[in-house]
Amino acid sequence: MSEAKETTSIEALRHKIGVPLAIVVGLLIYMIGVPKGLSPQGHKALILFAVIFVLYLTEAIPLAASSLMVVPLGSLLGVAKTSVMLQGFASTSTYLIVGAFILAIAMVKTRLGERITYMLLSKIGCSATRVTLGVMCANIVIAFLVPSSTARTAMLLPVCMSIISLLGKEGRSNFAVSLLLCLCFTNATISAGILTATVPNPVTVDFLAKAGGKTISYTDWLIYGFPPALLMTVITWYVLHKLYPSEEIDEAKSGAIVHEGLASMGPMTSAEWRTLAIFLITVALWVTQKMTKLDTTLVALIGACALFLPKIGVLNWSDANKGVSWQVVMVCGGGVSMGAMLMKTGAAKWIANGIFHAFGLHTASVLVLLLVVMLVLLFLHVIFVGTTAMATALLPIVVGMAQAANLPPEVLLLPAGMIIGGYPLIMFYSTLPNIIAYGTGKLAVGDFIKVGAVLYIIACVVYAATATTYWRWLGLF
Repeated sequence: MSEAKETTSIEALRHKIGVPLAIVVGLLIYMIGVPKGLSPQGHKALILFAVIFVLYLTEAIPLAASSLMVVPLGSLLGVAKTSVMLQGFASTSTYLIVGAFILAIAMVKTRLGERITYMLLSKIGCSATRVTLGVMCANIVIAFLVPSSTARTAMLLPVCMSIISLLGKEGRSNFAVSLLLCLCFTNATISAGILTATVPNPVTVDFLAKAGGKTISYTDWLIYGFPPALLMTVITWYVLHKLYPSEEIDEAKSGAIVHEGLASMGPMTSAEWRTLAIFLITVALWVTQKMTKLDTTLVALIGACALFLPKIGVLNWSDANKGVSWQVVMVCGGGVSMGAMLMKTGAAKWIANGIFHAFGLHTASVLVLLLVVMLVLLFLHVIFVGTTAMATALLPIVVGMAQAANLPPEVLLLPAGMIIGGYPLIMFYSTLPNIIAYGTGKLAVGDFIKVGAVLYIIACVVYAATATTYWRWLGLF
């Protein structure tokens, strides 16, 4: 309770000082004048970035409102015309997110995702070790079908809590900690390997295209990102198993919960079959993009729209209105606009050059640069709430670092995007899935730090090695 109260007081302080701090920071940068090596337009973009960055960090006003402020502030500062500042809200990543949310809503409404979870657990087994393994496998499978980490967590949590109750203990237990951290952590790590599984992935693709890099399709992202993500997901399960060795539970009783849950759902409904068919067609179109020439976002929107068709679909607009996180959509749109301005005006490269001078990175190898970028992101995961705002604020600077080092943008941008999206593990407040798991009362703040720090260090090594070997072998750069 004391940890929760302390966190609440810190949040209250952040909210209180956010707006005044943003104004002061913006005025200071304005009063300093145009720094050497930065254009007047870049200086204006830098002021805009500083103000929005502070508002993102402090959450003094809702994140969606902060992102929407990018447009009027950018126009009033003279960074770009209003029509240009609005372009981020029409970006492919923004509409891919809308389509992904709608697809996720259908999986939740029809309970198809829940059925798949019960089926997997019934096949894998219900001992303490196998339950956590089953949750990991469910996260892997459902990540392809439910493009929302929050929806996946909300879907699996009731099953996990029912099994935890079999211990008959109040409060903490190693089994409860291991299972709940497995639920939210493997959910995050596998997300890094599937383009539609988490918002930072399409944002990364968007910024990569704006930086003149390669166009990354759904299949491309799967080829590049899924192997390290799968490896890290298995490592996550293993680390949890070692750090929190589970007490034994009654396998017969836990198995009964799973079988009863599956039996209570009855045979697959027509709505489930239709949802599954639309999902399979959508995934098939994603996989065959090189043949069909259909854009990833276009395919997502085709699948989303099919879910509303009479006699075929399973949704009405009220479902979508309730289920789509419009805050995430707004944060993505405003963040992409801000990031594009940072890159176009040269402000992102100027910031990156400052980082290079500060850390003496001009002669550093690619491996060292990768490790520095990922360790900086580790620190920022502690102070950022949510991966979308973090991705839109920081990825343009990573692009600038690649430009300053005369590297293709893919070299730093893809690992950075995957680390942002897949590894918000250090703090309980980093993402909604973490908050949901923490809210059960079975976890302590220290559990996230203890496991998250170990996993993040391993992830840095895995992704640095992947970028310098596997991706190079594939000819990514």
